[in-house]
Amino acid sequence: MKLFDVYPLFNITPVKAKGCYVWDSEGKKYLDLYGGHAVISIGHSHFHYVQKITDQLSDIGFYSNSIQNPLQVELAKKLGELSGCLDYQLFLCNSGAEANENAIKLASFVTGRKKFVSFSKSFHGRTSAAVALTDNPKIIAPVNETENAVILPFNDLTATEEALKDREAAAIIVEGIQGIGGIYVPTKEFLQGLKSLAEKYGSLLILDEIQSGYGRSGKFFAYQYSDVQPDIVTMAKGMGNGFPIGGF
Repeated sequence: MKLFDVYPLFNITPVKAKGCYVWDSEGKKYLDLYGGHAVISIGHSHFHYVQKITDQLSDIGFYSNSIQNPLQVELAKKLGELSGCLDYQLFLCNSGAEANENAIKLASFVTGRKKFVSFSKSFHGRTSAAVALTDNPKIIAPVNETENAVILPFNDLTATEEALKDREAAAIIVEGIQGIGGIYVPTKEFLQGLKSLAEKYGSLLILDEIQSGYGRSGKFFAYQYSDVQPDIVTMAKGMGNGFPIGGF
């Protein structure tokens, strides 16, 4: 069996890493500004992260969500305090795409609606509903094509209101800062306007902070520069590197 050819690969094979550096199989040292696609938010092989993982694996490596897990309770508490989202509930899953899938499904359950609005150059994942709301036809298979996904010009409130007027949209989904499409920042007026329009037409506002969250913008979430209160926030990436459990 061979590996499926998914992405074009750089001719680099990292074999060890420490802090902000990685070394390849030839012994060459690199300053890592990539951070494993924004996942390694506290640096490679951080002593606290390594110790926590080692201790946990020594005790128990895995069990299902059918039992009590105090670590999840601890995470929810610390995450609420650090992010300022104390009144939110935390749903844990496996990836950023899955986070967006569940956010989309939850919004549909709550509103009883099917349509969703996203924006040009957006990226929300490669799975079923998330990829339908991603502005990249190359990664949308025929099975993902749906009239329920409406992609509008970025930072355009007029187009957004027109799309919401029929009151069929379950939610608007927007990135705190667009990543894959280029580093495009929604204006404060745009995010505040999206919140107002969502409330006016009975839709929800989903902030996709998978790439822009976990302190990468200076605030815990990028949308917090705009003083809005989204109904749902999705996150991943830096979450996988142990932050904020260690308080970093």
